[in-house]
Amino acid sequence: MSPTDRGYGKSTNRAGNQTAGAELPRTTPIRVTVDVRPHLHRRLKRWCNATAAELDLSSVDLSALLRVLADEVLEDEKLADKVARRLQAGDGRL
Repeated sequence: MSPTDRGYGKSTNRAGNQTAGAELPRTTPIRVTVDVRPHLHRRLKRWCNATAAELDLSSVDLSALLRVLADEVLEDEKLADKVARRLQAGDGRL
């Protein structure tokens, strides 16, 4: 069975007809799972809890922190370079 037989790579034009090969942009979130060391998880949760208290929020979810960090690394060239250097040095591995 080819990918187009499964519905992948097909979209519908304005007339309601399917057109092969045209892809629609994905709009639903994509789940990413990451494993972290227990001590890092504890430190991050403490940071989230302290930040929630400082900002007078009921909580700061770790997932929200990671989404903001992802945005920051894509928007801040200096931060992106710093992260790239750490990755090159082997940081980020379990």
